[in-house]
Amino acid sequence: MKLKLHYQILIAMIFGAGIGLPLNYLAYRGDIDVSVPQTVAMYGKGVGDVFLRLLSMIVAPLIVTSLITGVTCTGNAKGLGRLGGRTMFYYLSTSMIAIVTGMLVFNVISPGEGANLAILEQGAETLSAAPHMVEQTLGQTMWNQLFTLIPGNPFNSLSDPSNRSILGVIFFSIMFGVFINASGDETREFLTKFFNSSYEVMMKMTMFIIRFAPIGVLGFMLYASAGKGIDVFRALGWYVLTVAIALSIHAFITLPLILVFIAKRSPWAYFQAMSPALLTAFSTASSNGSLPLTLTCVEERAGISNRISSFVLPLGATINMDGTALYEAVAVLFIAQVTGHELAFGQQVVVAITALLASIGAAGIPHAGTVMMVVVLSAVGLPISAVGLILAVDRVLDMYRTSINVWSDSTACAVMDRFEGRPAETTSHK
Repeated sequence: MKLKLHYQILIAMIFGAGIGLPLNYLAYRGDIDVSVPQTVAMYGKGVGDVFLRLLSMIVAPLIVTSLITGVTCTGNAKGLGRLGGRTMFYYLSTSMIAIVTGMLVFNVISPGEGANLAILEQGAETLSAAPHMVEQTLGQTMWNQLFTLIPGNPFNSLSDPSNRSILGVIFFSIMFGVFINASGDETREFLTKFFNSSYEVMMKMTMFIIRFAPIGVLGFMLYASAGKGIDVFRALGWYVLTVAIALSIHAFITLPLILVFIAKRSPWAYFQAMSPALLTAFSTASSNGSLPLTLTCVEERAGISNRISSFVLPLGATINMDGTALYEAVAVLFIAQVTGHELAFGQQVVVAITALLASIGAAGIPHAGTVMMVVVLSAVGLPISAVGLILAVDRVLDMYRTSINVWSDSTACAVMDRFEGRPAETTSHK
């Protein structure tokens, strides 16, 4: 029987640590030459870098096809009218609230403080290489981030090997999807079908590359454990706790408050109605995979109209990633902290905005947030090699944040259902 991917990653993590930690300890005691763990770490880094190269390769095309497909799912330009505007406002607002929650929890706990692992920093770009991050006011930082959104040449942005221009790709893809919907029937039908097919291909390619994650994790765990010792795991434990606390605050405080005060629904009853979809999202770590069940729960168990659910949920499965946005922001701050780059407030604002935009382009499939992590790290000039360390504990966090993504999509349906003229009602668990 073939092991599931998260078990393979866990085994790779344990195996890498089981080799690297003893070598690091023996070198510390002087029982073996220090060059032995260094050599193992070097080869591990090489293996991990190949996996990261594959991830970087698919970032731009995955974002383009995912976003355009999400925007064109409305079927016509009218779908981007009042309902579309309200839905987009909700999605952007809750994702930003999630990011701010994560960053506040991070700054309270400081999971990477004192670790100073300098993970994979050699040869990587640092903050000093990112001119928009150095000694700028908050206003300048915001303006530069906004200006970066508009690509001078979208084709150059697509071919940028560093993926630093990916924000321009996100902006162009959304605009392109909007104007596909505004085109004539024949053009709209052809391009919608083309990008839907392209998105399916990119998802298959992404899942193929993700299958190599255990090898990448093994390589990076060898590098981290052989080169840095037990400090790696101590810092990772605090990181997991930080993300879990922040996600819980968003899931059990923020979204229920939205249900009570905006949607005028009972959070507990609505949670019961959505529980099959939420459990499926948790077990599969896939927003897209749980979409059919989410639609069924929203309509049949929560009483939301098909007109609302058929628009809000497919769009949300593509662009509304509260949990992913929170995770990416915290992960980037953690990587910055353990590599010795303390980010000032203005720099954290850049992380927040970039995480928001990157989460919009994240596909609703397992580990898609890892792909988008490359975008956020590149935007702030941090070493993307550190993604390998985060991957070691990603699966459990991926399951949790995916269920929160679906919970937020479902909450959006309740909010839109109220504002589209339906009387407020309390759901019951059928």
